[in-house]
Amino acid sequence: MAVKDILGPKKSEKAMLYIQGRLPNSAKELKSFVKFLNKEYPLKKDVHLIVLPDAEIESDRRDLPDDEDSDSAPYYGIYHDGKKTKGVKLIYLATGLFYPEYSAISLLTLAHEYKHALQEQSGKTLKEDQADHFAFEAVLEYIRRKRGNKHEI
Repeated sequence: MAVKDILGPKKSEKAMLYIQGRLPNSAKELKSFVKFLNKEYPLKKDVHLIVLPDAEIESDRRDLPDDEDSDSAPYYGIYHDGKKTKGVKLIYLATGLFYPEYSAISLLTLAHEYKHALQEQSGKTLKEDQADHFAFEAVLEYIRRKRGNKHEI
């Protein structure tokens, strides 16, 4: 079955991050954060979020940017630019992070991979330090807005 068949038809004329599959009830915050990212940092092309039932993701790292280490350490998220998935851009996120004590980590991981999508779609090199900075700033802004800018973080 082709990736396109699995993902189904496009749901909007606007490019967005789409959540594929069912998420646990504890992922309510993640769904809200996806809406925030789509609104505040629009994509040029669709990206699909695939949520995996594991606490980490194994990768052989051959398809990662040159500024990455070459070991086979586990990940909590990976961005694929579509070269190996028939043009469909994907973010994989480990659902093992949905335990309440890890909710901030799952948002940071998603924002980090989302930044890689933005970098790639703008023709820029994928830079880990920029993705880390973006993730931190995006999560802080999300929390501020959720609180209605009433509290300092």
